[in-house]
Amino acid sequence: MGSTGRKHAPYPPGAEEALARVIHQAFLDIRYIVRFRDPLWLEDAATSPKAKEYLHKIHLLSDLGDQLPMCLASMVRRPISHENVSWSLTYTWRTAGPEKRQWLRDAFREVGYDHRHLFPDHGDHDKYDQATMLGKRIRKEFRPAAEAALAARGHDKEAWEEGRWHLVEEIPGPQGLRPHVIFIFSSRLKPIRWRKKATLFVAVDTETNHAQVLDRDPALMHDDLVSP
Repeated sequence: MGSTGRKHAPYPPGAEEALARVIHQAFLDIRYIVRFRDPLWLEDAATSPKAKEYLHKIHLLSDLGDQLPMCLASMVRRPISHENVSWSLTYTWRTAGPEKRQWLRDAFREVGYDHRHLFPDHGDHDKYDQATMLGKRIRKEFRPAAEAALAARGHDKEAWEEGRWHLVEEIPGPQGLRPHVIFIFSSRLKPIRWRKKATLFVAVDTETNHAQVLDRDPALMHDDLVSP
């Protein structure tokens, strides 16, 4: 079942073993806290900072203990789907939050494996965290504005699929840099074999709700925005 014996494995050799060892480390940390620290049940977490800290760490590790085995399962499941593996790992990483991500970095460092081959690690993913904190506003306020901007540019909403992830980018404009929620839409049409799948980027101002279709990835942009 190891990745080295598979043809065209969607991740580098040793990934399965490294992830299994990280899962093991999470449960070892929980056991250490419970066994060798002061008994948690003798203190009230509401009044004891120490008990609250211990419980917080156990909750953090327990969440990873729930999520990481599913990542491992997506690796060993047959037939292999690169998309499913990437989705499982990416979801775990981007929903973990900075503290859990740092624990993962440290754990993979301990087992001697470069986790960046598995998880989309570019810093702390603050841009994704900021979008997550906007919560229901993305669905109720910003998405209608993004879809309206697509329609204004002549794009059929049904022909485009919204990406699972959103991020917050500082987009330059007449009033300087302003935070925008970035929506990424991919064409539902199957691309010609030698062409990449068409992608549209829509930026929605988090204060004014003004939306604009961008001519390229906002991470690569400077001052050449395309307004609807």
